Amino acid sequence: MANEEPKPQQQVISLQAISQNFLGALQRQFDLLAYNLSASQLTEADKYEIFARQPRIMPVQQLHMNFGQVQAYARNLLVRQTINDLLSMSSACMDNCHLLCQLIKNQKEHAGDMEAMNKAVGEAQNNFVRVPLQDKFDLLEKGFGIMCELEDGLISMGIALRSLMTKDGAVEQEDLDDDGELVFEFKTVQTINPPKGEEEKKPEVRVVDTNRTFKLGDKLEFSNSELLGMSITIGHFFHQLFRSVDEYGRKTMGEQATPAPAPEAN
Repeated sequence: MANEEPKPQQQVISLQAISQNFLGALQRQFDLLAYNLSASQLTEADKYEIFARQPRIMPVQQLHMNFGQVQAYARNLLVRQTINDLLSMSSACMDNCHLLCQLIKNQKEHAGDMEAMNKAVGEAQNNFVRVPLQDKFDLLEKGFGIMCELEDGLISMGIALRSLMTKDGAVEQEDLDDDGELVFEFKTVQTINPPKGEEEKKPEVRVVDTNRTFKLGDKLEFSNSELLGMSITIGHFFHQLFRSVDEYGRKTMGEQATPAPAPEAN
């Protein structure tokens, strides 16, 4: 008997898979950032020069940076790369969540008509992927009622990245809100000790909001804890987004909403 060709397995998109993928990527980004920050604290000028002169020749020796110069350059690059990675990750996560929501929506609207569903999902997803980050928030809200608490925080990060890339981090008028400020939101952990006389109780640990405000003419500089706090903030954004997607799915399709078949490739 002739061997039958294996049937292609239908790809399934689920909220669980999306969350595992992006939370795992975020943890790796956090770990790498922590490693780079710790390594920068231990670097010494003489060791830098040993490695720089190890090949006994440089591309352009006249442009060789001294230790202080390369420290500042590396720090600026790390800050830009951190913000860029977090924004790219956030945008891609929103793309995946939008696809899942669109599949759930069209699975109900085009029940039994896979061709119509694939077409509707494909067109909506292509439009969503192409729009800027700030517009993705509006589309998620209008299409599925999904509102993101940290929208302003992510938009501020986008403004910061643009400023760091094009204006060396200088805050200009176009970067400011209606109050004349550029505000960054961070999620931090706060430990609250028990009141006097109740020391036997365990301290309470809370995730709280903190802000960092920049004015016109300020230069964007972030502490190590603020850079790490950006990753924590994006983690909070992910969890909130996943919760909202799950709620939309359950409201639309019932308890079995999270897995959905992916549209077939054109």
